[in-house]
Formats: sequence, C-alpha cells, structure tokens
Amino acid sequence: MKQILLEFKKFEPTILLLTKSGIRYSFYISIISTLILLTYDFVYTAPIIYYIGISLFRTSLFFIVGFIICGFAFSRIKKDLKN
Repeated sequence: MKQILLEFKKFEPTILLLTKSGIRYSFYISIISTLILLTYDFVYTAPIIYYIGISLFRTSLFFIVGFIICGFAFSRIKKDLKN
C-alpha cells in the first residue's frame, strides 16, 4: 500500500490534475446515485429508479478505478519515454 501511495506522489502535475479531477467527477456521480437510491428507498414507486441508481453507482465505481489505472499507466509511459 505504501508503494502505491509513493508511486501516486511521483505523478507529474498534469497527470495528477487529470486523475484528481476524474476521481472528483466520479465521486459526484456516486453522490447523485446515492441520492437516487435514497429516493427509491423512501418512495417506492417505480423499480426503474432502483436500476438507474445502481447503474449510476456501478458506473461511478468503474470510472474511479479507470481514472486511477490510467493515471498509473500514463505516468509509467511518460517515465519510460523520458529514459
């Protein structure tokens, strides 16, 4: 875990900015999906609300993982190109 955090600190500023903004964007989608799921929990009117909330939540988690993996990949590629 420490090695991953050290690698994350070695990112170039542009890659770090892109990764952080992507994680922030995904976190906002996660909050919206949580609010949709809470709406479904309190007002059980249509099951489509549940499926929309779950789909958005799953999408936000995939985006978070994708941005982190792409950040590491771009950092590694840029480091290899410099050498």
